[in-house]
Amino acid sequence: MRDDLDKDLLQMFEEKNLELPEEPFRAELRLRIEKARIGYDRVYWILTALALAACAAAANFVIGGVSLFLGELNRVLQNADKLLAAPIGFEFLAVPAGFVVVAAAALISLLFRRRVLSMFV
Repeated sequence: MRDDLDKDLLQMFEEKNLELPEEPFRAELRLRIEKARIGYDRVYWILTALALAACAAAANFVIGGVSLFLGELNRVLQNADKLLAAPIGFEFLAVPAGFVVVAAAALISLLFRRRVLSMFV
């Protein structure tokens, strides 16, 4: 291909106005799209602000719930400590039957956990 043809072609494109004439449909569509984007942006920022306000408002309830939960958990653990500290708690584990019951429960728990995990792997 000759270089002078490429130069002529480039010169023709540079001289031509490549902008398309404005059409009513395209201008109206562009305005509708811009309005929709502005609306979506406003809705996004409003929802973001509402979500942050909801998190701030719920923080007191969450903190209160966690405090209540930890208080109950502490009570349950204290009761478990008292049960294990009682002579009957140690006696249960000292008896061979009690040890067998605890070992069997641990073995069943281990096998069940392994079976459940193997279903997902």
